[in-house]
Amino acid sequence: MEALHQNIENFANLSHPQYQLVAVLLMIGYGAHFAFSVFFLAASTQIAPRYRLVPWLSAVIMLAAGLSLLREYIAWSDSFTWVGTQWMPAADTVFSNAYRYANWTITIPLLLAQLLIALNLPQRTIHKRFAALVVAAIAMIWTGLIGQFFEHSNVGTMLLWGFISTIPFVYLVWGVWKSLRESRAHTPPQLHGWLHNLFFYFLFFWGLYALAYMVPAVGTDGDAIVVRQFMYTVADIFSKLVYGVILSRFVLRRSALEGYDGAVKALASWAGLTGSASGEPLDETPSSPQAKEL
Repeated sequence: MEALHQNIENFANLSHPQYQLVAVLLMIGYGAHFAFSVFFLAASTQIAPRYRLVPWLSAVIMLAAGLSLLREYIAWSDSFTWVGTQWMPAADTVFSNAYRYANWTITIPLLLAQLLIALNLPQRTIHKRFAALVVAAIAMIWTGLIGQFFEHSNVGTMLLWGFISTIPFVYLVWGVWKSLRESRAHTPPQLHGWLHNLFFYFLFFWGLYALAYMVPAVGTDGDAIVVRQFMYTVADIFSKLVYGVILSRFVLRRSALEGYDGAVKALASWAGLTGSASGEPLDETPSSPQAKEL
C-alpha cells in the first residue's frame, strides 16, 4: 500500500507502554467477543422461541468481531520492531484499520436485525425498515472507509468523507428512534423504560466510533494512537457485546411477561424466588414483587 494511504499507526514510533497498551486492548477485544459467543448460545435456551434469534445473532456477531480483532492483533504484532528503546514501524509490513470496516459491514446489519426482532414489530415493518437501515449502514461504513485512507496525507479529505458518512449515520439514528417509538404499542408497559434507555445507549456508543475516526485530526503521535484504539475497543465491547446482553435480557423479560415458563423460572431463580411449576407466569400486577423483578 502506498504510504500516502496508510493509517497513522504506520508513521509513529511508540514507547513500550504505548505499544503494549494497544496490544492488550486488541487482545481484550477479541478475547471478550469469543468468550461471550458461548454465553449467548447458553442464554438462548431460557428465551421464548420467537425471540431466540436475538442471542443467536449475538453469538454470530461475537465470532465475526472476534476474528476481525484477532486479525488486527496479529497485524499489530507484525507491524512493529523493537529498535533500541522504542517500537518502530516495520519496513515490510503495514498495519491497517480497514479490517474494522469489514467487521462492521458484517456485524452492523446483524445488530440492526437483532433490535427489530426484539422489538416485535410487524413483519412487514421489519422487512422494510431493515432494508432501509442496512443501506444506510453500508453507506456510512464505506464512506468512512474511504476517508480513513487519507487520515495521514490529507486530513481535510478525511474530514470531508467523515461528513459524508455522517449523513447516513443520522438517518440510521432516526430509523432506530422511529423503530423504538413504534414498538411501544407492541411492548409490555413494564419494558417501556428499556426502550427509552436503548436509544441513548445506541446513540452514545455508536457515536463513539465517529469520535475515534476524528482522532487523526487532533493528533498522530503514540498517545493519539493509544486513545483511538482505546475508543475503538470500548465502542466494540459496548455496542456489540454489552448491547447483546441488554437485548438478551430485554427479550428474556419480554418472554416472561408473555408467559414463557422458561423465562419466568430463570428470572425467578435469579431473584431468589420460586418459579411457577405449572408454567403460569408470575403475577404481573404493579403490587406484585415478582412483577417488579421482571
